[in-house]
Amino acid sequence: MKRTLPLFLIVVATAIACVTNPATGQRQFNILSEGDEVALGKQSDAQIRQEMGVYADQPLQDYVNRVGQAMAKTSHRPQLPWTFAVVDASAINAFALPGGYIYLTRGILPFLRDEAEMANVIGHEIAHVTAMHGATAYSRQQGIGLGLGIGRIFAPENRQGLFSIAEGAFGLLFLKHGRDAELEADRLGVGYAANSGWNPSGMAGMLSTLGRLSEASGSSRGVPNFLSTHPLPEDRVAQVQSVADAARTATSTRVNADNFARRIDGLVFGDSREQGIVRGRDFLHPILRMALQFPAGWQISNGAQQVVAQPEGDQPMAVMMEIVDDGGRSPAQAGRARMAQAELTERAGESTTINGLPAFVGVFSGGTGNEAIVARVAFISHAGRLYQVAGVAAENAFSQADPTFRQVIGSFRGMTAAEADRVQPARVDFHTVRTGDTWASLAKTSGGAVTASALAIMNGADPSSTPKAGMRVRVVIEG
Repeated sequence: MKRTLPLFLIVVATAIACVTNPATGQRQFNILSEGDEVALGKQSDAQIRQEMGVYADQPLQDYVNRVGQAMAKTSHRPQLPWTFAVVDASAINAFALPGGYIYLTRGILPFLRDEAEMANVIGHEIAHVTAMHGATAYSRQQGIGLGLGIGRIFAPENRQGLFSIAEGAFGLLFLKHGRDAELEADRLGVGYAANSGWNPSGMAGMLSTLGRLSEASGSSRGVPNFLSTHPLPEDRVAQVQSVADAARTATSTRVNADNFARRIDGLVFGDSREQGIVRGRDFLHPILRMALQFPAGWQISNGAQQVVAQPEGDQPMAVMMEIVDDGGRSPAQAGRARMAQAELTERAGESTTINGLPAFVGVFSGGTGNEAIVARVAFISHAGRLYQVAGVAAENAFSQADPTFRQVIGSFRGMTAAEADRVQPARVDFHTVRTGDTWASLAKTSGGAVTASALAIMNGADPSSTPKAGMRVRVVIEG
């Protein structure tokens, strides 16, 4: 009896955790009640908005929200507190949090051809919520290894548990759904779009565009791009089109290309001044008048509160920068206090200057087993603010990564007012093609913000084609 009791409890617990999927009618494992889902989404939404920022264009926000709310009403879970927002991120993505929190990045909008494509993307994300894909993935989630160590350094005040705000929101964001979940979201999403009057073929068009873009330019830096979090099997576009054909009704014809074009005219393309601008490997913040250079080839995620760079692949290391509260103390005092709060042990440390700026640089370690980390952390005083720049690696990778961490920390510098004034974001514009124009010549107006192939794909054209004189096309204009 004693040996069989644990098995009995496991069976009972599993049965309790199995719920009926409201979108499919099937039973599935889920430890979250609907109230838990909403609470988790609301908590994580606060961090998403803080870290990424909400794009400062209220008419655009209202427009996206109207489209989203129209489809949410036709979904399998209309009772959820649905919210729709454009976050101020340059990566090409859309994502959902449990409980009805849906986001489009600013970066995806220029690559959507019309309102129907946007509606289908939103419908797809609504479907991830209605089918509880995120909640189910969350239920399966285990420890997060290096992420816990990073959380110690960059959010020591938020270490109430494995799924604290600082660790949970972006853990959810980086979850990848499986093939079956993606196809299910396609099927449900195009249905929501069609039932609300939009042309359901928009999803296939969007996937085709982003597939060509991924092939032409590789992965986007920053927030993971749409195809990294929404894998694209070779036959997915064909399957989506088949589903769209079945979902189409006599009233699902809305495309609204002209209206959509007006909404994105003047949209910031790439990074913004408010969050700092990444140009190549350089991070330039004209508002704060500071600059930092990351390693060549690393992926840079530029958020509202932090800038994070990581190498390609699965190397257990990262470099991060954020502003921290000095509490009126010196860099050494503030830095040591912050690391102690993070429960990290100082191995070495000294006060110094970096490009003429007062600083404290130390090496700190903490954690055990697969959560053991070592970090080289600098606290740099500049223009009344204290910046924390940290290179973090798994303990067994630190010696290899440390020379790179030293170079990044040593690149921190201030900017002159004249240099800061020259740093302006690129924006989406419209241009009537003239004889002799090519995608390459049109891309030059962006100052390197967009490639010729990406510009062609943005306009629904093959990169090897030549734009026809008289056509009105989207372009990117350098700030």
